Amino acid sequence: MFRPKVLSGGLDRGASCMVLVHGAYTAANLLAGTFLSIFLWRASHDLTPIAVYSGLSALMIPAAFVANGLVWRGIGAGASIRLGLFGCGLSYLLILMLGNDAPHWVVVLGLLRGVSEGFYWSGFHLVSYDTTSDRDRDRYFGAQATAGGILTATLPPAAGAIIVAGSHVGGTYRGYQLVFALSAVVLMAAMVLAGRLPSSARQRLSLRRVATLARRNPDWRWVTRARLADGFTGSLIGLVLTILMFLVLKNEQQVGNFNGLMGLLGVGISLGLAAFMKPQHRIACALVGGALLVLSTFLLPLYLTAWAIVGFGLLRAIGGPLYGNALAPVALQVIDRDPTPKAMRYDYIVHQELCLGIGRVVSIGCFLLLAAPMNQMLLARIVVVVAGAAPILIWAAFARIPQAAAMGDAENRVLPAAA
Repeated sequence: MFRPKVLSGGLDRGASCMVLVHGAYTAANLLAGTFLSIFLWRASHDLTPIAVYSGLSALMIPAAFVANGLVWRGIGAGASIRLGLFGCGLSYLLILMLGNDAPHWVVVLGLLRGVSEGFYWSGFHLVSYDTTSDRDRDRYFGAQATAGGILTATLPPAAGAIIVAGSHVGGTYRGYQLVFALSAVVLMAAMVLAGRLPSSARQRLSLRRVATLARRNPDWRWVTRARLADGFTGSLIGLVLTILMFLVLKNEQQVGNFNGLMGLLGVGISLGLAAFMKPQHRIACALVGGALLVLSTFLLPLYLTAWAIVGFGLLRAIGGPLYGNALAPVALQVIDRDPTPKAMRYDYIVHQELCLGIGRVVSIGCFLLLAAPMNQMLLARIVVVVAGAAPILIWAAFARIPQAAAMGDAENRVLPAAA
């Protein structure tokens, strides 16, 4: 009864291990990443260093995907994930050591973080595709979202409490030092877990094949449009939302509690989706969730009050899982329709990340251009409203993809040995 397949609801052993590793990665980001923007804001009271850090990270993530396919293809997906986890942990340790000087080092930090994230996610996507099929991907992504919800309900409040308590003992940044150190330890533990992941070997990346995927697989053009929109808006939302919440809620403890409440509300929805979601219901669920997300981003910038934060959180706690969990398997379903999906899967993964990267870099570049002549807080509120419309645009692109059964059946895939 304690076999991994039982504990993970029938997922493949590699998929179950990936859920655990990604849970540790998520835990580290919830501990430190939730408050990194606030840390940089406290040290500079300027959104520009945060935007530079995010922009350079966004630039290096797709670069790492490409390098992983051209130069370091032989290291395998499991090793790529371990390298990414190590780099993310190192970035937190560097921020810990730099302290107040961290805003002056955002170029180095952003480059390191971007490369590390690129190595992690390139391996993650390969393992996710190779160890799942269209029949169990809703369970797979639902299990990840459920774990993420449970962690969100517990870790940000704990991290916020540590930061606030530390400020009373050793100064403003003592609590941050503890949280960054703990995140680095969690990532090192995740590296050990990642040793059990499959290597997911692939052929050498071809940029020519990447550029012509839409001709080879016409449904992929809708994924391309969705990822461009996702990249353009997702980075902007992430850039400003935490700062706006911090300004309304006043301290890190309240920001942590707010995130914890959102995570707690999302756990039940994610569990339900993991257990009962069927491929034919994905688009309908995503429409409901996307509409709630759009509504939430109109509410917060208009009022910027505690009650607006509560309404915003409730809408996102419900809409986020309905939207994100439902759409997560759709791109993989399109890859399955390629005549040779196993050989071509990494080309699709890189193309997808390049689209996200282009959207992120363009959006953050626009933000930096407008940040100097405009009031930054007014710009942040405008960003939330404009970027908040993206879920419906992304849903509209995915809704154009026929939801027929995928051609490639993962049951017949031969999984590679452990990395």
